[in-house]
Amino acid sequence: MAREPTAGELRETYAAGVREFAAWMSTDADDGLPVMATLVGAILLARATAGTELSEKILESTHKALTAPHRP
Repeated sequence: MAREPTAGELRETYAAGVREFAAWMSTDADDGLPVMATLVGAILLARATAGTELSEKILESTHKALTAPHRP
């Protein structure tokens, strides 16, 4: 989809879904997109390193970082 020049409508539909999912995940007006991007990146990296110690460490450290209390 990213390289398809005629995927405009499909891309808009996908973008709307990303926005909606990010909004659902957010705890305030601004944090949904970075949380979602962090989760997607962590999953991608963990799968790419599957079967190694690093894979589990990626998931554990991401979980810890995203569930830690926010500091002002």
